[in-house]
Amino acid sequence: MSQTDDGRYVEVNRLLEGAAKTIASARYCWLVTEANSGGSDARPMGRVLPDHDDWTICLITDGRSRKTSDIRRAGKVGLIFQNDPDEAFVALNGTATLIEAASEVHQLWREAYNALIPTEADRANAALIQVDVECMKLWIRGLTEEPFGLRATVLERDTGGIWRLACHDRNAA
Repeated sequence: MSQTDDGRYVEVNRLLEGAAKTIASARYCWLVTEANSGGSDARPMGRVLPDHDDWTICLITDGRSRKTSDIRRAGKVGLIFQNDPDEAFVALNGTATLIEAASEVHQLWREAYNALIPTEADRANAALIQVDVECMKLWIRGLTEEPFGLRATVLERDTGGIWRLACHDRNAA
């Protein structure tokens, strides 16, 4: 269930549907982590589809990569999706959990991952990044606040899993 503080269920659900559509249409996303040096690192990742019931997104990676070191250290990540034809942009923030045990990776493995990690040797070092989305900033033409691109529409999820419309981000543009 999703709502705003003043009970605007429909608006929040429409925004979540718009975010889901943008994510589904994006072939790639950007994964942003806190770098060891204190800055941030961004790298492209293959398209992922969230479980819309709980907004958990799973990515596949090499467990020996710098991004896994960043996640072990900081635990928070950002994901950025964009769909140019729809003028739709979604920035997600959340807590990332690494799944590195071979038995757990095998249990969650999808056939599509074989194309990304084709050899058995590389699969032996595969890890999954599960991102529990806690906040999303949206810029979706025709759905979010006008004038388009001036401010992000922000949704935040509380500890009970309820999405709420937060104050518009006056600094994001």
